[in-house]
Amino acid sequence: MEEYSRNRTRVSYSAHAFVTSDLHGVVEGTVRDIAIDAIYLQIQPVFDIGEKIKIEVILFGDESELTIKMSAVVVRKDKDGVAMRFPHPLDWWPVFTFFPMHKLDDSDQQLTRGI
Repeated sequence: MEEYSRNRTRVSYSAHAFVTSDLHGVVEGTVRDIAIDAIYLQIQPVFDIGEKIKIEVILFGDESELTIKMSAVVVRKDKDGVAMRFPHPLDWWPVFTFFPMHKLDDSDQQLTRGI
């Protein structure tokens, strides 16, 4: 697999995420940053480079919750997390660029998921 180069604009963001893989099941993490073609998650780096996964990102508003689901491929990992590339540009990327980040804290609701 070719080396992944980060040549797109990335937006710092903080959101809950679940990653599901056939090999490793479901792992919970936090979005660190996102681009139209990739995402970096602070997550236990158990995934293999080239592994196909499903990501579910949960965005909290003051009184609402939005879930975005996408497919991705693991392209890089380090001690803090994993970078994943989307096979197609992320349709929902403007959500991250136009709306302010909701700071994650202890008051956020119990997560719901449905991959």
